[in-house]
Amino acid sequence: MNKIFRLTLVAICVSLFFGCTTKLVRIDSKPAFAEIRINNEYIGKTPMYHRFYDRWYPWPIKKTDDYMVQAQLPGYEPEVQIFQETPEWLNISYVPDEIFFKMLPLEPEGSAE
Repeated sequence: MNKIFRLTLVAICVSLFFGCTTKLVRIDSKPAFAEIRINNEYIGKTPMYHRFYDRWYPWPIKKTDDYMVQAQLPGYEPEVQIFQETPEWLNISYVPDEIFFKMLPLEPEGSAE
């Protein structure tokens, strides 16, 4: 009985260790201090680092870890970058090591004539 308990405990620890991977990503913009939202949740202002998580879910649970990263700065057009999950198991390489936003200024209202 004690051997079964130890094997179960080892299996749980291994599952927790391999069940989640992380990636630290630098997020920056030009000009700086743009507000960053990831999946509509406010994260902070650039320049910054954010840790992305990729989780493994046991079959038959299928949950995606897609990320929508949005930068907003007053006087500039908002910019969105979307990173979709790749089908490979425990692979978060679809999120690059650095996300950069080149913010474009809003056009004056009277110039669109």
